[in-house]
Amino acid sequence: MRRLVTLLSIYAGILAGCSTQAPTATTGAGALGPRLTTMDDLVEWIDDTAGNCAEVSRREIGELRAFVGPDIAARFQPHVDEWATCRVSPEFPVVGLLLFDGDEQRRFQESWHAAMTAGEIADGPTFAFGNGFAVSAGFLGVGKLGLYYFRCGSVDPRIHQVPADVAGCVFANPEHGHGHH
Repeated sequence: MRRLVTLLSIYAGILAGCSTQAPTATTGAGALGPRLTTMDDLVEWIDDTAGNCAEVSRREIGELRAFVGPDIAARFQPHVDEWATCRVSPEFPVVGLLLFDGDEQRRFQESWHAAMTAGEIADGPTFAFGNGFAVSAGFLGVGKLGLYYFRCGSVDPRIHQVPADVAGCVFANPEHGHGHH
């Protein structure tokens, strides 16, 4: 019995040591909140935050082209691991939910920044970003979910921003601190 108690004490100590939180990131996608890695987690988070994410429909990656158009899809598709749509409200009847796997969110940022630098696109995407994911309805994401636009170049310094994973770009939330949560 004493041996069992000793083993349980050791395991409890190991578990307690492993459960300490890593320091919170202050830059990049890691600074945007907890990383969401599954569609179920993302849907549940939207439910908890915005009040609803109904009629969830998991989509094939090829369907992204019809949803956002060929140019935007070409920018996202190589980096998106999984995507779905849901109905959040009458104002947002079909919202795209995109998950990035591994390091693909950073790679997406690099790709978008390179396309802007080359003059292929003029502005940041209308999607709103969190840690490991994006939602297509930017205003919903920024205004109600507390997410961020991805912007490169000049951003109004009065807008709340977090340095992105790519130099010269930021995650910006113009609604931050205005009581829209």
